[in-house]
Amino acid sequence: MNLQIKPGFLFPTQFWSVELNENIEQLINEAYLIRKNDIEGVRKSNSGFQGYHSKDIRDLKNLPGTNQLLKQIINAVNAIHQTSRQGELQLTNFWINISGKGSSNTPHTHSGLTYSGVFFIKVPKEMKGGRFLFYRNFNEADFISTEYMGHFKEGYKLQGYDYPINTISPKENMLVVFPAWVPHAVEINLSDEERISLSFNFKLNRSFSMVK
Repeated sequence: MNLQIKPGFLFPTQFWSVELNENIEQLINEAYLIRKNDIEGVRKSNSGFQGYHSKDIRDLKNLPGTNQLLKQIINAVNAIHQTSRQGELQLTNFWINISGKGSSNTPHTHSGLTYSGVFFIKVPKEMKGGRFLFYRNFNEADFISTEYMGHFKEGYKLQGYDYPINTISPKENMLVVFPAWVPHAVEINLSDEERISLSFNFKLNRSFSMVK
C-alpha cells in the first residue's frame, strides 16, 4: 500500500522585509550626531566595548533624514498590520545602534508590544558576522534538537523549519519587521567597520481596536 503523506505546518511565524530608498549618507551623519549628543547611551541587549545603544530618541528637530525614515516605517508597518488585522498602530519608541568590532546583541524579546523591527543604515562592505538572528521558542528549539529527534539524514537539504535559528544578512536600506515576541539577536560584528541600524517598536492603539 502506497501511503500518501501530506506535510503541513503548525503555527508558522511571519516576518516582513521591504527595500526603502532613504538617504543613507544623511542617516549615517545623523546617527553619529545622536551618539555625540548622548555619548553614554544605555545598556540593554548590546554587549561589547564598542557597542552603542542610544536612549529612546525624543527630539527630531535636527534629524530630518531620521524623521523622513520614520514616516516610511510607520506607513510600512501599518500596511503590514492592516493586511489581515483591524485597528491602528502606535510607534512607541525607536533608537540607534552603532556596533563596532566585537559588539553584538544578546537574545531577547520585546514583550507587551505588537511589532518590532530594524532598518539597516550602514553595513560593512566586507561583512563578517553581524547577521540578524531569529530564534525558535526556546522550549521548541530544545525539543527539535538532535537529542530528541535524531540526526538529519546524509544528503537531506535542511529547510527553514528545521533550524533552531534563522538568519538575515543585513543590507543597507532594508527594513525588517517581525512580531515583538519573537526572540532575536545580532551576531558579533567581526568587521573593522561599524554597523549602524535604527530599531523600533509598535503597539496596538487600543482606543481604535474595538469592533464597532
